[in-house]
Amino acid sequence: MYQHSIAQIKNSIFPVFFQSIQGPTTQIGVSGTGFFIDDQGHFITAHHVTTDVPPNSTLLYLGNVPDNVISPVKIVEVFSDPVRDIFLGKVETGGLPPVKLSFDKPKVGKNVCLCGYPLAQLIQNSDGSINVGNVRQYWQPTFIIDGITASTNGKNYIGFMTQDTSLNGMSGGPVFDADGIVYGVDIAMLTREIPQKDRVPISVHNGVVIENITIQDILEKINFK
Repeated sequence: MYQHSIAQIKNSIFPVFFQSIQGPTTQIGVSGTGFFIDDQGHFITAHHVTTDVPPNSTLLYLGNVPDNVISPVKIVEVFSDPVRDIFLGKVETGGLPPVKLSFDKPKVGKNVCLCGYPLAQLIQNSDGSINVGNVRQYWQPTFIIDGITASTNGKNYIGFMTQDTSLNGMSGGPVFDADGIVYGVDIAMLTREIPQKDRVPISVHNGVVIENITIQDILEKINFK
């Protein structure tokens, strides 16, 4: 079902790397996923992808890993909204294919696919460069189970829930349908405790996706063109 759309989306997503130097120790990792929204290097990710990193971290773009690895480029912040958990950034490199965004409200039951770079394993080479050989794209088909408006941990989410949860490293990735149209940003996990009489409560985990209407509102407010 998603073969065609994955072939499209795979060229527009990338892992957000961080590099933290603490004295003689250098820590490198992947904090999440970003995706391009124009061909000028502007991209969207979750705000927490850029802040839930070690102190004194530099955020880096290394290209469309694993297919097109480039020398590290520093990520520049254009706008961030910590409450709605959205970050608009830019990398100074061209020729980056943007995704196709839909600002329509997706219906419950619609098939969608999550994507990103979960559980990336990184090695620093002896020359100081980053070995990304074990960083891979991941695809998780699922479907929309309900709409959601939630406030948690100081963040306000307006969007929808998916049946399956994402893995660490997929935050900020685009959520798209079988035609490759992006409907939102994979942002968080919601856990609900369902009481059971005389039994241990059942924990239910769902993915939380921010709808593109939030992105549209932000882009309009900053007069993004």
